[in-house]
Amino acid sequence: MNALLLYLAESTLCVLVLYAIYWLFLRRDTFFRLNRFYLLAMVLFSLLFPLFPFHWNITNSSASLVVFLEPVMITPSKVAQTLQGHLQWMEIIAIIYLTGLVIFLLRFGLQLIQLYMITRRFGIRERDAGRVVFVDRGISPFSFFNIIFIHEETVPKGSLPVILEHEQVHIRQRHTVDMILIGLATILQWFNPVIWLAAREMKSIHEYLADEGVLQNGISRYIYQQMILDETMGIRVNNLTNHFNVSLLKKRIAMMTKSKSKTWAKSKVLLALPALLGLLFILTASSYRNAESLKISGDPVIGQTETLTMMAPVMQDKPKKESQVKFVPVKIDKEVFTVVEKQPSYPGGQDGYTKFLIANIKYPEEALKKGVTGTVYVSFIVEKNGAVTDVKVLRGIGSGCDEEAARVVKMMPNWNPGENKGVPVAVQYNLPIKFNLDCKKTDAPKK
Repeated sequence: MNALLLYLAESTLCVLVLYAIYWLFLRRDTFFRLNRFYLLAMVLFSLLFPLFPFHWNITNSSASLVVFLEPVMITPSKVAQTLQGHLQWMEIIAIIYLTGLVIFLLRFGLQLIQLYMITRRFGIRERDAGRVVFVDRGISPFSFFNIIFIHEETVPKGSLPVILEHEQVHIRQRHTVDMILIGLATILQWFNPVIWLAAREMKSIHEYLADEGVLQNGISRYIYQQMILDETMGIRVNNLTNHFNVSLLKKRIAMMTKSKSKTWAKSKVLLALPALLGLLFILTASSYRNAESLKISGDPVIGQTETLTMMAPVMQDKPKKESQVKFVPVKIDKEVFTVVEKQPSYPGGQDGYTKFLIANIKYPEEALKKGVTGTVYVSFIVEKNGAVTDVKVLRGIGSGCDEEAARVVKMMPNWNPGENKGVPVAVQYNLPIKFNLDCKKTDAPKK
C-alpha cells in the first residue's frame, strides 16, 4: 500500500509541475496540435515515469549511508504504534482513495454502457459523412471513435453538412483516444483538481482543432461562426465523447479570430526540459534506496551524524525530538549492502514486524522503576537466505532496554532477502525502538 501511495504522490507531482508550465506559457498560443501532444505527453509521463526505477549512485566518502526502518514504540501496557500514527493514517488514506477510485471507475464503465445502449437502440447508418447514429432526442451532436451521433431535427437548416464535417475532424484526428487516456488518468488521480483542469483543457483544444479543420476546408469563417451561434445546445451524453460544443463558444470564436502565434513561440515547450530534469532529480534522489548498491567490505560501518525528527504518539500533547544521534562503529567482516535494487521485506510488511516486536518486547522492570525512556537503535543484517544476524545496539538507554530490544530482534523470523542485480545479497538495517512511559498520562480520567 505504501508503494501505491508513493506512486500517486510522484505522479501527482509530475502533473502539477508540467501542467503549470502549460498554463503559464502555452495555453494562449494557437499551436493547438503542439498543445494537444504536450498534454498527452504530460499525462503519459506522469502515469508511467513513477513506475520505472532510475538508479543513482549516491555515496559519501566520509561515511556510509544508514537505512532506517520505521520506528516502533513500546509501552508498559503493550499499546504500541509506529510514530506519527503512520499505519493508521496510511490505512485511512488508502481506504478513501480506493473508494473514490471504485466510484469513478464505475462511472467510466456506465458511460461506455450508455453509449453502447444508444448505438444498439438506434443502429448505425452508413452515410457519405461516415457512420452515423440518428437519435430521437435533443442531444448535442457528438462523435465517439468513428461514429457520429446526431439528432437531425434539432440541427438548424443547412448546418448539417458543417456539423458532420466538424465531427469528422474529431474522428480523423482520433480525439476519442485522448479522452479515453485522460479519462483513465482522472480515475487514478480523481483527488487531483489539476488533472480535471487538464481534461477540460484537452476538450477545448479538440474544439479548436475541429474549428480549424472546418475552416481549412473552405467554409467561410463568418458563416461558421454564425452557425455555431445559432446552434441550440442539446443534452450532453457524457465526458468521453466529442461534442459539437457551444459551451466554449466565446473561447472558440476568440481563437478563430486570433492572430497566429509566432513560430518562435513553439520553443516555449522547451521550458518543460528543466522541469523534467528537476523531477528526475527530486524523485530519484528521494528514493535513493533503489539506487546502485553501496558495497561495504571489511571496514567499520559508521552511521552518519544526523538530526532525526521523531514525532511522539498521537496520545501525547507535543512532539518530541531526539537530535544529534551519534552511532558507535560496527565491525562487519563480510560483504554487506545498505542500498540495493530490491530491499528485503518482512513477511507481512512493516505492519508485520511492528506487531512482532510489540508482542514480544517487554518493558524492563528496572527501566520502569527508574522511569527510563528513550530510543534504542538496533543494527542488524538480513542475510542472503533472509536470516537476521549481527544484531548490535548502536545507541542505547540502559536499564535493560538495550538487551531487551536486541533479544527480540534476534528472534525475528526470516525476511524475504534483498537482491542486487537479481542476486540475493546481505543488507544492513537500523531499527529505532522507542521505550515510552508518557502514555500513562492519558490513563487517568479527565476531570
